[in-house]
Amino acid sequence: MSTSLAARLAPIALPDPEGHALRLGELWERGPAVLVFLRHYGCIFCRKHAGQLRAHEDEFRAAGARLAAIGLADRAYARTFRGETGIGFPLLVDEQREAYRAAGLGSASVLHLLYPKDIRARREARAEGYRQVRSLGPNPFQLGGSFVFGPGNVDRFAHVSTTFGDNADPSALLAALRG
Repeated sequence: MSTSLAARLAPIALPDPEGHALRLGELWERGPAVLVFLRHYGCIFCRKHAGQLRAHEDEFRAAGARLAAIGLADRAYARTFRGETGIGFPLLVDEQREAYRAAGLGSASVLHLLYPKDIRARREARAEGYRQVRSLGPNPFQLGGSFVFGPGNVDRFAHVSTTFGDNADPSALLAALRG
């Protein structure tokens, strides 16, 4: 019998920027949760995605869901990212990539920088005022993903990024919560 992704992620505990650990399964124990894996805190696409999630945070809450993001690098960089993006939802730090591995999230290559889809996405992000900043972090080729989980470790939605700029649209996440 196959184990759900939610069940594989549930026991993993990650710290927030202040060092307080949160067991991932707590996010969806009592209701649905949206869990977003960012690439790294300097990533232009991650900054745009965080902005999109922040803009829809009230809608996620109204749908009864908790929203959280996971990123790479250290807690100090996570604090800076949280401050610069203005997100209020939990931001967790996975320095060892434990949750990324459990989620089966892959890595890109330098060639992905030349993919037309990423070139378009980079132009759009820049036009909207987002920038690549600071250091890239320890795993700059790590890809992200967005998931919706429900109580009982139910997988409701999965979007696994295939390129750097491939992030789930917040409307798809909200549809998964409502459907």
